[in-house]
Amino acid sequence: MTPSSSSSRRTTSCAESRDCTNSWRLWLLMALAAAPLPLLAQDRTHAGNGYYFSRPAVSLTVRGGYDRALGGSDIYDFTTTNLTLNKGDFAAFGYQLDFGIRLSDRSELVLSGGAAQRSADSEFRKYVDNKDLPIQQTTTLRRVPLSVGVKYALANPETRISRFAWIPARIVPWIGAGGGAMNYSFSQNGDFVDFQTLNVISQNYRSAGWAPMGYANVGLDLKLATRLSLTGDVRYTYSKATLSGPFQGFDKIDLSGTAATMGFTVRM
Repeated sequence: MTPSSSSSRRTTSCAESRDCTNSWRLWLLMALAAAPLPLLAQDRTHAGNGYYFSRPAVSLTVRGGYDRALGGSDIYDFTTTNLTLNKGDFAAFGYQLDFGIRLSDRSELVLSGGAAQRSADSEFRKYVDNKDLPIQQTTTLRRVPLSVGVKYALANPETRISRFAWIPARIVPWIGAGGGAMNYSFSQNGDFVDFQTLNVISQNYRSAGWAPMGYANVGLDLKLATRLSLTGDVRYTYSKATLSGPFQGFDKIDLSGTAATMGFTVRM
């Protein structure tokens, strides 16, 4: 064996070793590049429609709709007996904002606030003034509920398709309950009959304040996009407050009501 031939074999052996190392590096890079593919291939029909790596932790809902005060106290009876109003005249358009914080797979802590107000014109049913004209006034009821509650989904909001991916459900029914405080204002502004003298006087009567409240509700989320849903809500709210000012002597005003609202939920 000559030195030249021995050197040639060492050079060839070293080149083969480099080719082998480069080959392993290439395979490693290809494996790393292909690692996410099984995740994306879990359900190709849902590509782009799911949550990857984490689910939304919070949600924001904006709703609006029909809010009807039940009017189950004597101040409403007195008003509807003497004035050309009925309890349906206290129904109003209401809106509500909900901020949800995920507690578990199916439950959320919900912070809510909203408002509903209605003004209705009327006149005395049995009296007119000395010019034979109607005695007119305006009655306004405003309710502003602020609450903290819990919302529980009756079906899984998402389906897990891998360790790092979830697909939001198309329809999710849920129930909820909570409590808080109700701010209210009940006012009557205009002309009134003094029942002792039968004189017509102009007055602005008002009672306002806060009262504890509780609520229970049911709802439904309909998915429109990955993080956007159409949300419907039907809830019953219970609250009563002590009347103040010129309305002292009446029982507590009934601020309870039922509301049916609809809006949109964004999950983040």
